[in-house]
Amino acid sequence: MGAVLSSYVFLAKNFTRSLGISSPNQPTLESQGRRALAYFSQDVRMAGGIVGTPSSSEVTFTIPTDTSSKTVTYFFNNTAADDTAHGAIIKANTLTRIDNATGAAITLHANLLQFPDPPRFDYYDNSGNPYAGFTNYLSGITQISMTFSAQAGIKENGTLTPIYSIASQRLILRNKQLLP
Repeated sequence: MGAVLSSYVFLAKNFTRSLGISSPNQPTLESQGRRALAYFSQDVRMAGGIVGTPSSSEVTFTIPTDTSSKTVTYFFNNTAADDTAHGAIIKANTLTRIDNATGAAITLHANLLQFPDPPRFDYYDNSGNPYAGFTNYLSGITQISMTFSAQAGIKENGTLTPIYSIASQRLILRNKQLLP
């Protein structure tokens, strides 16, 4: 009876591990993904525009406040080493939100993957056409989306989680005029 029970427990653990149910990191990846999307969605919808030159790994928004406005930067550190952006230290393979007024940096998601696709921001005009280059971009960008994948754990000890992919919908800059 003991042998049958231990075989059953062993099979159940392997089955749930293959589904990612038993992995302690999977809920963390999902909650980080939801939090990243919530921050990003709120800031894009409140943004009056994009400041500076956007790229696939960084974008800065102007967000109106009660008295004036502030800028918020989203930065993908796509490297295996820590980096510095806008006066904040950005950990390796993370998505970070930087409030440029206070210098406060919040790591929204960690364990980002470069394969199959690197994390990125995509930009669109009011017709939904993607921007390939950024010539005269500021007047034309009215929509933005964010895509990234993450994975946690270690392959050698069997704790590697399934790849968790996150893609926001195309979000409209709410305070930006859509028609010329």
